[in-house]
Amino acid sequence: MKNNISTLLFLLLILGSCSKENEPNDNSKQVAANNGCIEKITIPVSSQGTLTNADYNLILSLFNSNGINNPNFRYTRTYHDSVQTYNGIHDFRNVFIIQYANGLPIFRESLNYSFKNGIFNSYSGSLTNGTNLNTIPILTLGQLRKLFIDDIESFDHKSNQYKDSCFKAEFGYFNLNAGTGNTSENLVKAWHLTPNFYSYPEAYYRDDTGERIYYFNGIIY
Repeated sequence: MKNNISTLLFLLLILGSCSKENEPNDNSKQVAANNGCIEKITIPVSSQGTLTNADYNLILSLFNSNGINNPNFRYTRTYHDSVQTYNGIHDFRNVFIIQYANGLPIFRESLNYSFKNGIFNSYSGSLTNGTNLNTIPILTLGQLRKLFIDDIESFDHKSNQYKDSCFKAEFGYFNLNAGTGNTSENLVKAWHLTPNFYSYPEAYYRDDTGERIYYFNGIIY
């Protein structure tokens, strides 16, 4: 009988300790209550992203050999093509770039550098002049999550599908004149939101007002 009582007490002690270890602390409960499931992410300018090691090293070599050294370039994509012309076959490579200012990304690819036979040929897009805007966000993660789910409902009527989903939020800048034909730069502090493991739907929001800049569900008609 004594052995049975001792065994029972031992099991109760183990169960009690396990429940305390697995119980989240007060801070994590508060975050979950205020924000839902959303995480702020940071992608440094040195990030290789989805580029293969071979492509990334080739890009670095191309830019270095052509004397193009800009610490605010993050290389995102590259395409290669061989073209037959009247004077032989020429090797063309394009490199797409997201620019940075004050250590933050200026959202969306804004530059495309072209190389012909390993020699710099041209670039399209505009080089940033940087900004005096600070790097301190105003909107909270909870506010951003609500804005995003509201837009998912407005555009796609799928808020119920995403209401329990986790999201990623990246802070940076957005050029409001991009794609408008106005070549001057008009940077504002902004956020980029996506589902945790997917690229779409995506949205960009002004940090100062919460106004939506852009929404895309990934569907091209």
